Amino acid sequence: MAITKRPTGQVSNAVDVEALINKGGSVGRSAESLTPQEEQEKTALVNLRLPTSLLAEIDEVIKSKRVKIPRHTWLLEAIAERLTNEKEELVRRG
Repeated sequence: MAITKRPTGQVSNAVDVEALINKGGSVGRSAESLTPQEEQEKTALVNLRLPTSLLAEIDEVIKSKRVKIPRHTWLLEAIAERLTNEKEELVRRG
């Protein structure tokens, strides 16, 4: 590894610091300023406990698919499908 001396004086390709400071940037947004679409896209961390036998069944189904998908994706699809079915059932009943 080569060691060089620290540059003395002003570096020739240095950025105009004042211009950079004055340029500024965007201010971070708080959760209250999220659009409805962004609010919907927020995610929450959920710990899910499953019997190992059920997890093994899920993995077996995933492995048998022609196109492999992550277990997480499979679980999300299953939840979404169940929610759709439940909502349709509620509409039929009521």
